[in-house]
Amino acid sequence: MVKKSFRKKILKGVAVASAMAAVATTTMPAHAGTYSTEIGGVKTTSFDSYLVMDKDANVPKATLTYAVTAGTAKTYTVDGDTVPVLAGVDANAVAVHGTGDNTIAYQPGDTVFEDENALIKGYDASTKKYVKKTATLDFSACHFTQPGIYRYVLTESGTNQAVTNDAETARIVDVYVEDDSVKDDLKLKIAGYVLHSSTEDVPDATLGGATKSQGFSGDYDSSDITFKKEVTGNQASHNKYFKFTVAITGAVPGTVYDVDLTKADTQVQDNAATADDNKNKTNVTRITVGEDGTATQDFYLQHGQEIRIEGISKDTSYAITENAEEYKSTAAGVSGYTGNTDGTIASTDVKTSYLNTKNGVIPTGVVMNVAPFAVATLLAGVGAVTIVMRKKKNI
Repeated sequence: MVKKSFRKKILKGVAVASAMAAVATTTMPAHAGTYSTEIGGVKTTSFDSYLVMDKDANVPKATLTYAVTAGTAKTYTVDGDTVPVLAGVDANAVAVHGTGDNTIAYQPGDTVFEDENALIKGYDASTKKYVKKTATLDFSACHFTQPGIYRYVLTESGTNQAVTNDAETARIVDVYVEDDSVKDDLKLKIAGYVLHSSTEDVPDATLGGATKSQGFSGDYDSSDITFKKEVTGNQASHNKYFKFTVAITGAVPGTVYDVDLTKADTQVQDNAATADDNKNKTNVTRITVGEDGTATQDFYLQHGQEIRIEGISKDTSYAITENAEEYKSTAAGVSGYTGNTDGTIASTDVKTSYLNTKNGVIPTGVVMNVAPFAVATLLAGVGAVTIVMRKKKNI
């Protein structure tokens, strides 16, 4: 990119070189006024692509595609000089090198950053993180014919689940070409580049008013699912582990979800209340979506425990079921955890639950039936003591 102090110099050079080229082409034979097709100077520039996501989400699989087309020609006046902005030549020859030709791909495992000074629109480092990718624009195959500013349009596209592309899908790339001739050897060189918003007609007279851009930024929309277990009733065991099954469908293959077990046990503890099939089981800390876009995972919870699955992308479907065994089960029955146990992820976190109930009848009638016999026995004992005491008194 061109620094502000250097951009003025380039503009003046472009203006002067353009005037000289115009004179040369009108006073000399055509072949003498033709610039060499070989371009000198800095032949490449770069732009960045950012993907912003929640701090507890993993990087999704997503691919963005880039295309370069010619911009619209226009003439501007800078400090009294006429400076032409020309439509970019050989736009189809501009090569875009990202993670692939014309593409930038994101995937789980990419390095993430939380720099609060990141050049990202609306970025909040307290709740978000991001991945940064850089691509190169190569103009070495373009055949510039005269000094000037050559305008190109760089466009981003791509449809990826839960990813919102930059609201401004295009950027302007102005290529500054100036005269680099030595005597009769007419040559051109690329002196610099300015990448700026497509909503700007052109930078102001000194180029100081340009809203320079680093590239594009997109957002990944994901939410968490938390499910909790509670039991109630005079016959309910707080030690018993219950089996839960989480089924994910409609997800992007290869997506990875982290599982927070802070409020649950990693290993099922052995106790008499837990069914044999559930003993010695382990709660996983990560789920990976299969190639068919689905994932199924079992979990085990006691009373009061909960599990959170993090970073599930918008429009993914889920279902959470429970094996309640001999308990009566109520879905979404725990206060504060009343979200649906199945549905489609929107842009808000899901908190759901299962409340299991088990009660038994206390046989109070048996106690009443025994009581009279106990009283009679007690009275008989008292009588025996009285008789003995009387006998002792007559001796």
